[in-house]
Formats: sequence, C-alpha cells, structure tokens
Amino acid sequence: MVGDILRREREKQGLTIADIEKGTSIRRLYIEHIEQGNIGELPGMVYAKGFVRNYAGFLRLDVEQLVQQFAEENGSAPAPVPAPAAPTDAPRRIKLSSVGDASLSQISIGGRTSSYAGIFGKLALGIVVLAVLVGGSAALISAINTPGKETAAPQPKTEQTAPVNAAAEADASDAARTAANAQDVRVSVHLDERCWTEVQVDGKTVFEGIIEKGQTENWQGKDAIVVRAGNAGALEVTANGRKLGKFGEDGEVVERRFTKETKDLKDTLPSAAVQEKTSAKEVRGKDAGRAKDVKVGGNKQ
Repeated sequence: MVGDILRREREKQGLTIADIEKGTSIRRLYIEHIEQGNIGELPGMVYAKGFVRNYAGFLRLDVEQLVQQFAEENGSAPAPVPAPAAPTDAPRRIKLSSVGDASLSQISIGGRTSSYAGIFGKLALGIVVLAVLVGGSAALISAINTPGKETAAPQPKTEQTAPVNAAAEADASDAARTAANAQDVRVSVHLDERCWTEVQVDGKTVFEGIIEKGQTENWQGKDAIVVRAGNAGALEVTANGRKLGKFGEDGEVVERRFTKETKDLKDTLPSAAVQEKTSAKEVRGKDAGRAKDVKVGGNKQ
C-alpha cells in the first residue's frame, strides 16, 4: 500500500510527521490518514492524489509511479484513451487509364470533384488574364521609353499617409486585444509558501501539482476558472485585475470559482453543501485524532 511505502521511507530517513508537515504544507491529520490508508477521511481523491504527489516528492521517491499505484488502489486509475476512428469520407480518385469517356466528365482534383468542361473553362480564363497582364506590361514599357513625357513627382502627402495609417491600425489592434481580455476570466496567484494546487479552466484541468514559494502563475478562460489549494494561506490571489488578498487560512483546503463578474472572494466559495460536507470530514478526523492521543496516553500510564 502506498501509505505503508511513504511511512517506511519517512522512518528510514529519520523524519517525523511534523517534519513532513513543515516541508510539504500538508496538515498533520491528512498525513496520518494517508499513511494509515484512511482515504475516506481526506477531502476527496483529487486532493488525496495531490497530497501523495507532494509527500512522495519531498521524500525523493518515484512520484508518478506512486500516484498511479495510489489511484489503482482506490479505484480511480485513468481510463484508456480510445484509438481515433479511421476516416470514411476520403475523396475518390479516378485513373484515366481505367475509365471510359463518360467518366472524364467528373475528375477529382485536390479532394474536390470538378467537371471536365469547368477545368478547361478555368484554363481559358487564366490564358486571357495572362494576355492582359503581358499587354499591360508592354504598354507601360512603351510609355516609359517615349520621349517628351516626364514622370510626375510623388506627392509628400502620400509618403506621410502610410505611417499615420500604420499607427491607427496598431491602436485599433491594441483596443481590440484590450476589449477581448475584458471579456475573459483572468486569475493570478503568487505563492508565499510551496503548495499543491489544481486549476480548471472552462471545465478542463490545465494544472495539477506543486507551485514553489515565490512563483506567480496566471490563467485565462472564457467562462470560469476553478482553483483548489491544499494550503490556502500560501496564495495571494488576483482576479480580473483586482487584488483579492489571501486565498484562505493557513493549512486550509479551499476551492474557489472565479467568473467575469467576480469582484470579491466571498463570491468564489463552492456551495454550502460542499462546505458542510468538507467540515464534517474534518471534524470526524479531529475526533479520531483526539481518541488516538487519549489511547496512547493511557498505554503509557
């Protein structure tokens, strides 16, 4: 079991649970549940895998192998990705050597079917355009070589128009980008301590792992951004250009949802039902921890 592997390696390195808590920012209660295999007492499998990843990385073990084993032990291994289906609408190509005269009326060129008459019509049009271009070039050369004609000097106004137009286009592009960003959801976090974090942008997980102390990460989406943190007190959060302050309390596991209308952290917490369920698990965990302490104290006497 992964919990036994982590506990044995911790003891082998001469480390205590307090050392792991300090080095990983994972609460002592959660570390004990992981080592004892009490996965049901953790906030959820997403958080549990993040804690295992952080714990294994701190002990310098094979992180990916242990996370995969942990997922398999608890029935959450990723499903195999199905192979892509073979295309069924490939264009049909005709060989001239194997068809009769009737088949020549429809020929596949570049994946599109064109009629025999249409091909030669386009070819004739191309010849006409080429003739016009050649005739125009000859007339231009004749005009240049004809004496008694002077080329009109370029107007200064024309030379100044290009930079003005270029500046106007640049301003328009900047304005368009600013307007586009204003319609998106933007979230930025700065880490005062290393912390396990998971981020979903528009329903898709784009990050899951440890963000080191001093790092700043940014995400942008169309509808919503959900951030989960194993140590909420380590994050300073900014949303849609507004500094909202601390993500939560030190050692607290917090999930927040940000939208284009988010202006304050009080509007970003999950539903009351989710909070009540998480709080109930934490209370049960604390009661179990106190009962264990009482039992250990009684044995010592």
